[in-house]
Amino acid sequence: MSFETASLQPLVVNNKVYTKVINFSGESFIVSKKPYEIVRYSCAFYGSSFQHAVNLSRETIGNHFKLPIVLAHDYGSPCILLPILSPKSDLNIWFSFQAIEAFYPTQKGSTIVLPNGDTIDVPVSTNTISRQIAYSNILSTHFLKRMSHLLNHGFITSRHAVRKTLPID
Repeated sequence: MSFETASLQPLVVNNKVYTKVINFSGESFIVSKKPYEIVRYSCAFYGSSFQHAVNLSRETIGNHFKLPIVLAHDYGSPCILLPILSPKSDLNIWFSFQAIEAFYPTQKGSTIVLPNGDTIDVPVSTNTISRQIAYSNILSTHFLKRMSHLLNHGFITSRHAVRKTLPID
């Protein structure tokens, strides 16, 4: 996973689950791991754990099912992933919050439009997608407020403050 990843889609071949990774550019490739395994590994790669990311989301949004998570951040901009089904399900599709350009209902659920114009059919209602986007927006806003607070009101705001608080010989 990177900040260029738009979605992680399960792909079942001969009863084995792989992942189709789609980037914002539309480039895609297949990885021989399940989507949840990639998300779990990516959390560890960026210095956290999946459970820690879920706990942070739960503290911010509340105790809901299928919470979006902050995978990492880049210069204060969060990379938020949202699950369509249960996060640990082999059939779950993960989307980057920034990758959902639009969505509309279909007979079998919904279609999500990516920024490059590609579409992905998902087996959930538009209400479910709306809820996931709302949760992601709450998480993003909370994260950005925390980052702003740290930048503007951090523990040490100037070099002068360091001299006042630390004895210097």
